[in-house]
Amino acid sequence: MFIVYSPEGRNFIGDKQRMPGLRVDPVNRVLPIGDSEMDQQLHLEEEFAQAKGKSKAALEQYASVQHEKERKLVVKVSDIMVQPVITVAADRSLVDAWEMMRHSNIQHLPVVNESSDLIGLISAHDILMRGIMDTEGNIEEIRDGTVADVMSKEVITTKVDTDIRRVAYVMSEYALGCLPIMSEVDTVIGIVTLSDIVRRLAEEPPIEIYA
Repeated sequence: MFIVYSPEGRNFIGDKQRMPGLRVDPVNRVLPIGDSEMDQQLHLEEEFAQAKGKSKAALEQYASVQHEKERKLVVKVSDIMVQPVITVAADRSLVDAWEMMRHSNIQHLPVVNESSDLIGLISAHDILMRGIMDTEGNIEEIRDGTVADVMSKEVITTKVDTDIRRVAYVMSEYALGCLPIMSEVDTVIGIVTLSDIVRRLAEEPPIEIYA
């Protein structure tokens, strides 16, 4: 389930029950331009030898993959989210928010009010748009302003038990850099970024983006 938080309240945008599959044409390996027929033959022989040597391992890997498909691995967003979450108040200066990001090596800060209610989201990009850059592209000065001046006031969120495949889909659909994770009492308890999802996809056991 995905929920949009805004100053006007909450709006449910639902849950994607089915993900569209990806259809791609098979990729054929292309030999380097300019190779002679002899070079091409050597390439083919080398590839055949490598394939023959790896045939046993390939069969074992295939059996392992089949087993993985049978048990349908599901990863919840709670398994990859970052917690605790660093938040910022709407009345803090942009310089303060920028320093918080640099100190913690993060790119996004959920914005909360005095009651810890989520009221917005600010990113490093939002702040850089208010910055003055030097000739080498480094930030030289941040113009005066507060977090409230540049934050996004509509924030898409989700719950801890959401499948990360659905999270990946929604982040792609809405071009999101991160997604705050909410508790049952509507407080921010975690955050997941595109980097977190990509990192998990690179780990074992593998998961399928579309199920």
